[in-house]
Amino acid sequence: MSEQQTTGALLLIDWRGKLTVGLINLAVWIAGYFPLNALQSRAEHYYDIPLTPLDALPLLPWTILIYGTSVYNNALGLFLLPSKRAAWRYLGALLCAYIINFACFFLLPTTIIILREEVAAVVPEMSSMWRWQFELTHNADGPYNCFPSLHITNCVVVALAHWRGRWRYWMLGWAVLIAFSTLTTKQHFFYDIPGGILVGVIGTLIARRIWGAPLGPAAEAGESSDDQRPVVG
Repeated sequence: MSEQQTTGALLLIDWRGKLTVGLINLAVWIAGYFPLNALQSRAEHYYDIPLTPLDALPLLPWTILIYGTSVYNNALGLFLLPSKRAAWRYLGALLCAYIINFACFFLLPTTIIILREEVAAVVPEMSSMWRWQFELTHNADGPYNCFPSLHITNCVVVALAHWRGRWRYWMLGWAVLIAFSTLTTKQHFFYDIPGGILVGVIGTLIARRIWGAPLGPAAEAGESSDDQRPVVG
């Protein structure tokens, strides 16, 4: 069986269970992120994020396409797992990380209004394709809930879920590209990135302590080899 066929089969393994996990993840994300974003729009005070030389990176409109692949990173990270059990453990790591993210958004309100103003000044000069992408992003996502970056938290949880598998370098490289795009689309300040990395790592460690690693060895998780075998359908 070729690698392409193996990957195709892997995407279909336990697909119903993975889809359920994905929908739960989406529901929690929507229920937490958008109400907090609306709440922070009425905050009386925002915490300042210290600037670094990387915050002076130029706006690169085409990188909005990379930024938008975060949702595909999350979905592929889920469906490339070998079993429903691994998917639920992956969800556990995401939910642990989301709790930390949402707590930070509530307790440490920050904003990228100044970055949005920088983008707004050049949007009229963009081609219609890039202008549409930025307008869509800005209309859907208010300039709040910035620290720590939820985009980066998601990417880190995905990369760590696959750390023992053959996709680890792909997921890590993808995460690096998305991190770069958060700066060149002016969606985040630099310190939002290490903040998101830290949250992703902590959430993953907590979840592994409770449920085990998605791709951990059977002996490490205290399971028999039969428990680790994927089930199709």
